[in-house]
Amino acid sequence: MARATGLAPRRGYLLDAMTVMVGEVKAGARGRAAETRTGAARLLTTNLAAQNDWKLVAYGQSGNSAGGYVLQAAHVAEGAALSSASVYANIGVITIGTGQSNPNEVVVGGKQIRDAVKAAGSVTGDVRVAAVRVRPGTGTLTISNVALTTNLATITLSAAHTMLMGEVVTVGCSNPLVNGTFTITAVTSTTFSYSSTQSNIASASATGTVTNGAAVPVGTNTVALVPAQ
Repeated sequence: MARATGLAPRRGYLLDAMTVMVGEVKAGARGRAAETRTGAARLLTTNLAAQNDWKLVAYGQSGNSAGGYVLQAAHVAEGAALSSASVYANIGVITIGTGQSNPNEVVVGGKQIRDAVKAAGSVTGDVRVAAVRVRPGTGTLTISNVALTTNLATITLSAAHTMLMGEVVTVGCSNPLVNGTFTITAVTSTTFSYSSTQSNIASASATGTVTNGAAVPVGTNTVALVPAQ
């Protein structure tokens, strides 16, 4: 029998073991051991092009399960490391109600991901490779200090945070010159910075809040990016 040629394999990926960010994780596919995550980001190193329509699925595994997650994607130059990803774009937000066990789903298409990545990274050509990650919600973080030097704003928070470079956050500060929705360009354990074309602001105490658009996850949650049927 002759081999068929020119037919792309229809592969699917169950990624729950890689995409759960916070809480005690159940054993994943192919016998992957359960583990505890602390909110660190995990880039998905699979080929999303194998299936164009995907869905982000989240459901609770414990009585106090709750919180939100943000699905993000960025452009990566072909052959480059994932660490060189361009600015991340928010693709969707999914939430888990308190004690909820029925899954919530957000459907995302390949074109939606590519268009968002192109806009965020100012990509003019084809998006051939995309880094995709699921970020836990930050909830409402409290601002304690603000400074702006040479069009770079630096916000100090009252406690440590888990936000990353490329995170999209909304700032509501007592100093309105730094308010708006921005992409983080640098972080320390208690600060983050972003570009803002404004007059310089001397470092000073401030009040206000910051969020990445989703509530902090609690309890045990499972979050997966799976092919849409």
